Amino acid sequence: MHRRKIMPTPNLLLWALAGCCIRNIHAFSLTSGRTPAASTRSSNAGAAISRRVPFVIEDRGLSVAMMASSPAAATESSSTSDGGVEYPPASDGEALQALFSKHCNEGLMAEDDLRNVPAIKDMLEQGDLLSSELTEIWKAAPKFPRVEENDLDKIDVDSFIQVYRDIDDLFDDDEADVVADETAATEDKEDAAESINDEEEEDGDELKQTFATLGDDGDSPLSFSQLRQWEEITTLVDEEGTLGEDELVTLWENSLGVKGTEGEMNLRGFVEFNSALDDLFEVEEEEEVMEAMEQDEAAEEEEAEIATEEEALVQLTTPRPIITEEDLPPGVLFSQLADENYLVSKDDLSRWGELADMLKEGELTSDELDTLFENAGKAPGTTDMLDEEGFCGLYDAIDELFEDVDMEDGAAAELPQPAERELKVELLEYIEDISNLSAEEGLQLCGLDSSELEQERVLEVATELEREPYNQVVAVSAATGDGAVRKEELVGTWELIYSSSSTMKYNEGLSGLAGGLTKFGGLRQELSATKYLSDVEYVESVVGKFGGQEGEVRITGDWDLRTEVSLFTGRPCNVLSVVPDKVSYGPRNDKADHWKSLGPMNMLVLSYLDEDLRIMRGNTSTDTLFVWRRVDG
Repeated sequence: MHRRKIMPTPNLLLWALAGCCIRNIHAFSLTSGRTPAASTRSSNAGAAISRRVPFVIEDRGLSVAMMASSPAAATESSSTSDGGVEYPPASDGEALQALFSKHCNEGLMAEDDLRNVPAIKDMLEQGDLLSSELTEIWKAAPKFPRVEENDLDKIDVDSFIQVYRDIDDLFDDDEADVVADETAATEDKEDAAESINDEEEEDGDELKQTFATLGDDGDSPLSFSQLRQWEEITTLVDEEGTLGEDELVTLWENSLGVKGTEGEMNLRGFVEFNSALDDLFEVEEEEEVMEAMEQDEAAEEEEAEIATEEEALVQLTTPRPIITEEDLPPGVLFSQLADENYLVSKDDLSRWGELADMLKEGELTSDELDTLFENAGKAPGTTDMLDEEGFCGLYDAIDELFEDVDMEDGAAAELPQPAERELKVELLEYIEDISNLSAEEGLQLCGLDSSELEQERVLEVATELEREPYNQVVAVSAATGDGAVRKEELVGTWELIYSSSSTMKYNEGLSGLAGGLTKFGGLRQELSATKYLSDVEYVESVVGKFGGQEGEVRITGDWDLRTEVSLFTGRPCNVLSVVPDKVSYGPRNDKADHWKSLGPMNMLVLSYLDEDLRIMRGNTSTDTLFVWRRVDG
């Protein structure tokens, strides 16, 4: 026999943990009807119990859970002042209609009204229903048509019943999970108990054999000297030294209830002695395990600290590469120079290859660079670091310095010709690549299915293009309005070649009529203006996914180009405002004032314009782009 620590088996631990969870669930079901807040957000070992108990138990619905959680709610559920039921089950359609009538406003219910329905309000306050879950259910519910454009979304009684039942459905799956967990836990408990009984029976037989071997005739009691000769004891006391003589005597005394080493030990006393000996070494083993675990944790922490220090040292000692590319846009150059905090220091400028060449050749002196850097705007909270805006200012200041030299030398600065507009060419080529890739992979046109990386690249190039001198959109004077683009400059037919609008992607186009067996086939915008009228017409192509005849959706309305103060920059900007009037498709003509999918086009900021290219940005989401190309010559 060798000394070992008797530990619970994995199945026993699993059964114990699962049993605790099941007992908690039973306690809930019989008392409160709601899980404690602490248990609704945790995942318990040994039982895949969902984050809360079923919302509906055997179709008793909200009434069971709500009445159990609040005596006041129980009283109210029995009878209210108008005879209605505040906590009806989801299956009782008439009761749900009565509940809707009690809390609606003129036959309709807004989202705030829904959240104040007692059954739902109580679930939100207790944490059984998440606010985000209710928001998703509300969004999915059919809405009653708005009377006015600024009206809130509202639902009628049919949608209310659907919302109520959708909430109820959140909890249906959990009940089956709890029943399955109870069955699995019971089986684990039986297996664990059977395993323990087998081990105890084996240990008992082994102790009987050892007792018989130590005695004179197999059944006679043992003296202290005979027990002292047991190989297990001699190993622990004489060889390993893990058991002292005084500890052995104490175990003998406690097992027989005597003082000293007198007396004799029968089989029952021998079993008790062995159990006490096991307990003694279990405590020591636990202490050794805990000490070893603490040492391992300390060693791991020390190794992690060393690794972190070595990594930091490598970063400090490894020089970052010199940027040798020429004529990079300032935004791209900044991203390559910036550190992990997206900031640029004066030392980081040494990696700017073109700047280093200017200093080396004497085109720019160190004093001039120091002055320009000192005058550049610094990042908030710093005195010597440049953010992107400050770096672009420094870049422009250096560029202007050389432009002045050119003017002094008599070289007239001319606007670049269309062939020289590299950024514009780069943007159009990149959009064309996206379009070709979309066609090959069967994705939506105009970049509606472009990746996040592709959208970031288009936005970056467009932002740089907007800073070019050939951009006809210039800063507008807040006092005089000088610099505003004239409406006549936008008149003509334009084709949408790219958009990052998430709304258009979701609706599969502008009108939202594509989908199913059809898909978005392109969009044209026709702007016309006279002395008294300004008309706009969108022509959206809808084509079959598997071939077939092409159709058109026409959206007509009025448009205007006016100067407004930007919500983000606080500076005046050119805003293209569209008021849609009618949507025509096939034989149908519908009013467009409540056509929600048209929203992204109704208010856009003009950020770039030349003879054949126009870039618009979202009025409230400036990263949303609409790129148009003139097609009327």
